[in-house]
Amino acid sequence: MINTFTENLPYRLSEQMIIEYNKRLSDVNYFVSGKFDYYAHLKGDIESIQMLLALSIFYKRVLTNFDSATKFSSRVVFKSEAEAIQLGTYELSSKEIFKLNKTVITFRKLLEDYSIPIGLFEYLETKEFLRKVKVYKDSLDRNADKNG
Repeated sequence: MINTFTENLPYRLSEQMIIEYNKRLSDVNYFVSGKFDYYAHLKGDIESIQMLLALSIFYKRVLTNFDSATKFSSRVVFKSEAEAIQLGTYELSSKEIFKLNKTVITFRKLLEDYSIPIGLFEYLETKEFLRKVKVYKDSLDRNADKNG
């Protein structure tokens, strides 16, 4: 699942994300295996959990950096006579700032369209991520029951 998000990224970043995804997915599989009653009912939603996990890693490793870069760079480029700003070895022009910003906005719109709270992606441990997924799933189930 993570490959969808890493295919156009630099090799080192892509590798880090794949390693993190595989490690966390192994943890997820362990927690939903039936050994923990609290998470057992999530086993039927493993594909959704995989997608949310991949989204969360992409968000944490890529989009938060894009968001920070665009906020900083746009202030400099649009409020001065600078045509671009150098970030590491990369030169960020106003055109690239708009592209990065569009990516961040599109991602946030996707989350909004599917009622995925951004807080779902703010975790340190996989168990914390799964707890948030469980709460999210339970709230979706309650809303589905209310709406019949």
